[in-house]
Amino acid sequence: MWEKDHQILSELISNNVEIPLIPLPNSSNEVTLTENIDNNSYSIKIKGLPKETFILKADEFPALLNFFNGLKGERKRADYIILTNIKNKKIAIFLELKSGNPDNKDSINQLKGAFCLYKYLQKVGQIFWEETNFLTDYEIKFAVIKEIPQKIKLKKQTSKFKRENLVSKIPLDQLNLPEIPKYFSSLKHQQEIYFKTLL
Repeated sequence: MWEKDHQILSELISNNVEIPLIPLPNSSNEVTLTENIDNNSYSIKIKGLPKETFILKADEFPALLNFFNGLKGERKRADYIILTNIKNKKIAIFLELKSGNPDNKDSINQLKGAFCLYKYLQKVGQIFWEETNFLTDYEIKFAVIKEIPQKIKLKKQTSKFKRENLVSKIPLDQLNLPEIPKYFSSLKHQQEIYFKTLL
């Protein structure tokens, strides 16, 4: 059940890793996700999040540089994991934010790495909290938001919200793992992203 998952996540995840939602008057929620790289920052606002949502900053988890060789990109992780419950349907969204438009291979490795972190969290909850159904039965989705302007460049940007051509679906290499999505969503930067475009 979502309530049990949320309880365990709240006990397991440090406050500096959880990203709080901002409630809005219309019973909806929004969040601003920010990345800081080389003293430059960029952010994206996501609106229309369900109340039953838990967001964690996945790249706060150590990169295991002294443990993994990194030959296959296994050290990488996406920026965020968004766990939500919509009408009793549990969804896990693995989200990477990009200021540019990099090669898809790197983004795919980051998404896969965040999924591995999710599986690790699942086992920690199942074993240490003795809850065998923790983080089970989630529909897995991968998403990347690209070309997010850095703050130092924001004043020069005047993009408005447009729905057309916002999302494209890019196939993933077949892994023969039923849990891994067959594609990931690539989203162009907008001033505001509505949560439903990640689904």
